[in-house]
Amino acid sequence: MNDEVIGWAVRLAAEVAPDEAELVPSLTAAYLTGGAARRELFARTNAAPGGFDVTAPIVLFPHVLAAVTLTGPAIWAALGGNLSSVSTLLKNLGDLWDRRRAKQVPEPQARGLPELNHLIDAISAELKAAGVPETESEVLTFRIVRALIKDGAGTRAYLAAAPPEDPGR
Repeated sequence: MNDEVIGWAVRLAAEVAPDEAELVPSLTAAYLTGGAARRELFARTNAAPGGFDVTAPIVLFPHVLAAVTLTGPAIWAALGGNLSSVSTLLKNLGDLWDRRRAKQVPEPQARGLPELNHLIDAISAELKAAGVPETESEVLTFRIVRALIKDGAGTRAYLAAAPPEDPGR
């Protein structure tokens, strides 16, 4: 297992699923193994992802990995497009967050917004398909995108390592 990818996953979990951080190395290894190991991550529970049932097994982080994997092309476009820097991406993400919360339509000509809009929509759709409630999905999506941007090298390493098979849902 690539230490860079595991380190990236631990940093991502710290941003989006801190309660699951201790299990992230094994969850990530199973996810990257694919096949039955990946499917088992999604077959563990009937609880809602991100729910607060303390008796339920952990379910959120595998869905985060699935969302990142399935939105790989959108992530590559946002991280590798004509966007000049991490600070520009983070500023644009903040602008989008403010506009979306105010229900304003982003200006399509604004630098970086088309790529980020597409990425946000793609991750949000994957989280909702996994059963994450809409209000949690919105906040979680922005946390995921911020973490992906802040650790672009790790994100690229993960996307290169993640098998493109069905996420196991």
